[in-house]
Amino acid sequence: MLALFGGVLCGQALAAEMLIEFSLADDGALLVSYTPPAGVRELPRWDRSAIARDFWATQVQPRDACTSLGEDHIRLSEGAHCRSARLRVTPKLLARNASYEAAQPISGTGVLAYSGFYAVTLAGFDLHWRWLAPEGGYVLQDGRVHRRQADLLVDSTTVSAAVNAGSDDPSSWSQVGARHYAYLGKAHLMEFPGGTLVRDPAMDDKRVDLIRRTLVRTMADLSQAYGADPVGPVGVVTSTADLSNFHGDVSEGRMMRLRLVPAEKEQDPIGQGLQSFVMHETAHWWNMGVRHSDSDRPWMHEGHADWLVLLMQSHHGDWSADTVKAMAASAINRCLLARGESPAATLAPRYSKQDDPYACGFSLMLMAQAQSHARRDPTDSRTPLALLAGLHPKLGLLDMNGFASWADGGAKGPMHGLLFNPGQPFSSGLSQALQTLQIVEAVPVSESGFQARAKIAGRMMMALMETDCGSFGFTSNSAAGGFFSVDREGPVCASLRRGQDVQTLENVPMLADPVSAWGAMKKACESGRHLTVGYREGGDSSLPCPRAMPAEPPRHLLRLQAGALQRLGLSS
Repeated sequence: MLALFGGVLCGQALAAEMLIEFSLADDGALLVSYTPPAGVRELPRWDRSAIARDFWATQVQPRDACTSLGEDHIRLSEGAHCRSARLRVTPKLLARNASYEAAQPISGTGVLAYSGFYAVTLAGFDLHWRWLAPEGGYVLQDGRVHRRQADLLVDSTTVSAAVNAGSDDPSSWSQVGARHYAYLGKAHLMEFPGGTLVRDPAMDDKRVDLIRRTLVRTMADLSQAYGADPVGPVGVVTSTADLSNFHGDVSEGRMMRLRLVPAEKEQDPIGQGLQSFVMHETAHWWNMGVRHSDSDRPWMHEGHADWLVLLMQSHHGDWSADTVKAMAASAINRCLLARGESPAATLAPRYSKQDDPYACGFSLMLMAQAQSHARRDPTDSRTPLALLAGLHPKLGLLDMNGFASWADGGAKGPMHGLLFNPGQPFSSGLSQALQTLQIVEAVPVSESGFQARAKIAGRMMMALMETDCGSFGFTSNSAAGGFFSVDREGPVCASLRRGQDVQTLENVPMLADPVSAWGAMKKACESGRHLTVGYREGGDSSLPCPRAMPAEPPRHLLRLQAGALQRLGLSS
């Protein structure tokens, strides 16, 4: 079991424990020390993923001669004076879309660190995590502000069980406390009902206020719908980074990380995207905390969170009916393109390149809502949000069978067939089910939403860049009919121009009409010709045909029917 406590003297380990201690250096570096039980000299790292190995190879250095690093272990030299392995971590962002950040700097005020990167487990010994507050600062851990230190203790029995299960078992990470964020620093703190927000000093007042108001409203909505709150206070750490998108995650201990672009690069002046982003992450405190979802099926909690956002924003009138319909159609079409006809029953657990857990989870939630509303008692006055709260069991885990039973009303119906029948093609099955429910209708791809068209055209752009540049890096933009901006700092290309905006392929607009662009590419390649790529500005480029031709795209996608929102219970 895990226990939170305080009061043990800093830098001392009990006789039968592995102590991992974090502190902040005056120059902003993160200092980590490992004090093992007597006689233990080699400390195996828990996380041996490629991301973790790269982090340890590039950002972690020994602080003294007692400490050395191997690929997957820390070595403590012999000698009575070598009691602890002492390390220095250079804080920096791991990646634009890293799931969790090992040591993210917060504008010179401190560091946000994720425990999993640092975990060391010794079977038969307690594991003791400790975070020390810097002078004049604090630690935010487990949603609480600690002015001296925060401690987390895992008993030896739990550690041994986790070691036996191995780090490939997702539940073992939770058992050893390897899924916790902690912030060490001095950034300004802002309290709100139920929690505390760490304000990045680079964050502007407008967005900080929007984040705070969104947190308060969303937590109130979910608390009322579920009749339950998180088991303790929540902690939110805001940050900025000069990247092309915002990103975030939540960890155990009710901690949330929000990373935004600098204010001067914000392209969401109204803040709807930021509001949805914060609401999505807040929803995880309920569908992965107050209630529990099968973590091996990411679509279940990611799609559920996005669907909760839609229900709450619809309830508050934040989005127009046209916006809701466009968002729903975009998610459905992105899911169809990502999954294709591969049966859901054959989809591997956890995250997969053959899945879009956000879009597909949202689409399955939409189908379940339509099924539920079709059989709803007209005298039932509960809101869609309150009804959805009944999806998760109060005790136990929401799994695929529980989800399908909720959607089908207990009997084995369309959702069971879609998820469990190994002979049921997914895309055609989902399309047919939604058409039967009178939610969607088929339209030509050229009349579908931008994101679906960008998904199709993006596959062509990836294939072109893989052949011409060896790898790919670009972003899509809906302005001026649509174009792809090739990354300025991306790979070196033989013909494509870095930093330029690609608009046409064989004189056909790629994003406005990707099906025709694919046909023109296929025709040119079959005749042995090079391809002509056109830009928003400047002359054309001549490219060889891709080594691997993208699959032929569908000619039709889906849009919501006129009365779809009523049949979903989202309007009267």
